[in-house]
Amino acid sequence: MAMAEGRFRVGFLCNDGPLQRWQAEVVRALATIPQVELVVVVKDATVHRQRSLLSRILRYPWRTALYRAYRDRAAGPRAMRRVQDGPLAHVPELRCTPQRTGAIDRFERKDLDAIAAFRPDVLMRFGFNILKGGILDLPKHGVWSFHHGDPTRFRGGPPALWEILRNEPITGAVLQRLTDDLDAGRILRQGWFSTIDHSLAETVDTVLLQSAIWPAQVIREFLGGNMTAVDGSPPAEKGRLYRYPRNLTFLRFLWKQFANKARFHRQEMNVHEEWNLGILYQPITSLLDPHASVNIRWLPAPAMSTFRADPFGYMGPDGRLNVLYEKYDHATGRGEIARVRPKADNILKRSRTMLKVDGHLSYPYVVQQAGTTYVIPESAEEGRVVLYKVNDANDELERVRVLLEEPLFDPTVVAHEGRWWLFGTKAPLTNVKLYAYHSERLEGPYLPHALNPIKFDIRSARPAGTPFRRGDELWRPAQDSSLTYGGRIAMNRVLELTPDRFREETVLHVEPFRNTVYSGGLHTVSAIG
Repeated sequence: MAMAEGRFRVGFLCNDGPLQRWQAEVVRALATIPQVELVVVVKDATVHRQRSLLSRILRYPWRTALYRAYRDRAAGPRAMRRVQDGPLAHVPELRCTPQRTGAIDRFERKDLDAIAAFRPDVLMRFGFNILKGGILDLPKHGVWSFHHGDPTRFRGGPPALWEILRNEPITGAVLQRLTDDLDAGRILRQGWFSTIDHSLAETVDTVLLQSAIWPAQVIREFLGGNMTAVDGSPPAEKGRLYRYPRNLTFLRFLWKQFANKARFHRQEMNVHEEWNLGILYQPITSLLDPHASVNIRWLPAPAMSTFRADPFGYMGPDGRLNVLYEKYDHATGRGEIARVRPKADNILKRSRTMLKVDGHLSYPYVVQQAGTTYVIPESAEEGRVVLYKVNDANDELERVRVLLEEPLFDPTVVAHEGRWWLFGTKAPLTNVKLYAYHSERLEGPYLPHALNPIKFDIRSARPAGTPFRRGDELWRPAQDSSLTYGGRIAMNRVLELTPDRFREETVLHVEPFRNTVYSGGLHTVSAIG
């Protein structure tokens, strides 16, 4: 793929005063790209008339004072705190006074000419009011702005507060290229995060800081040869417009957040997960049929204080079904890789431990190649991804080599269009951010995807079992943990997968098997054979 030529010049539209922390992180991510130049900071020079103390008191927005005090205090979101001596300290500065009509700012011709002299390819909007007029078309690739919320549900602000009040489990975010139509910017990047309903500050920090790399990702994609990356996609329908909460509403919010926190700690102490393995005697492609009749056969319940999870199977040389899985012990807080050999009568002999280390193991992903059965367990505590092979002679897993010197959760490999692809997630957002790596061989070495992390979506990012094909289509099962960990499985159809591009769409969901003994969740599906 051809690379875009030359430099990429970025300017910034800011309010007077220091940047917020999340804004500084946006700048730092941009500065890591060798071709990017930070060319100008345009600051709002609007002079606010000096008023007497009495006038300031009378004009203060007292109806929303409680939220404003919370936002600005030490216990508020870290992402919104001001950063002194930020990363724009040595970038040339312009001070412009826009023509302000209500909440709308328009730049005068002389200011537009002054900004144009710096030849910005993009202007990042961190300040000013709603922008209209010539400023939107001045940079070659437009003015980019964040909205920290899902614009199809929550327009306006503040971030995450209304999501908690409305019991919305997901908080969205978008990076958009602004247009003259209000709330109709073209979408450059978007993502969905868990609403932490017992902590507004933690939710805000997660959404603002984790999305800060998006402008850099878009520019990397453009410089990598995807000339449409800076165009964006049309927006969807518009959601309800929200504003700062009035004091009584914010008091109600604080009470709700307190109750949510009490419930969270109560569940933390009293609720233990119970998972088990089930066998479905149908092809994995049958799960793509929403009307298919499925008959799941659960294995007998595991021993007390343990659970079975993450099943992956293979047929042994003797023709017997072998199922590797995570055997988790609540007492130790660790898992090991064990094996069972289910029989038609559902009677199980004692499971056999295949791999145990000084740390947690799970997700023993199975891949067969050239007559050898390989296993790639999750060993994130070890800080690397390791390839093993099954030794049928002594019923254990033999270490082959390290595939990746990075901690990866639920590492999943699949061969696609002449390459091996390795997918997984990373802490701290193990259910949200998807990473990809590629290699010419199963054994590596693996190179990172140019756009890592390639996806931000708690509804469909984390791998959930074996990728598979239906005809020419590649499908990737993923966890939907928007309501709870392992709540259901999203079936994603991969549309584009190359070293510098990735697109997939969620087509349907596989729900937990209702009216069965294990009906509370579903987080792994794998094919055998």
